[in-house]
Amino acid sequence: GLRDKMLALLMDLGARRDMEITPVGCFEDRPSTRPGWRSPSLALVFSSPALPDPTAQPLHAGDLAAVDARFEPFTLTSDAFRNLSVADCELVEEFARQVLPKLVARDVKSDITCVPYQASGSRFLLRGQILRALPRAEQSPGVRSERLN
Repeated sequence: GLRDKMLALLMDLGARRDMEITPVGCFEDRPSTRPGWRSPSLALVFSSPALPDPTAQPLHAGDLAAVDARFEPFTLTSDAFRNLSVADCELVEEFARQVLPKLVARDVKSDITCVPYQASGSRFLLRGQILRALPRAEQSPGVRSERLN
């Protein structure tokens, strides 16, 4: 479920469909406050539009190719159509803290109050503008859109 929700969040905010999301187990051998336990996590590899950076080096052939994109508004809140409920508050909170800074976003505003391990009392609202690749029909002629950076 965690993987599917992260996939939906990333796709909703303009990440390319060929992303890799790998769940990382909840147990480890290192000692901690709860031996053998750590929070579930995900390893993410994804591509999304970026502003031009002359110092950037491509990780894979075809990365950093030009693509038409524009800033579009986004809102993340409790929404049955997106399969997000107040129970996903901590997921959205971590998404805003760890993943959203890796995307090109501006005018981001958040109102997130999470009560750990409880849905009651939790709420989230995350909004702003995200750089999103234009649909193929709106692309300029001659610009390849199959590779985004």
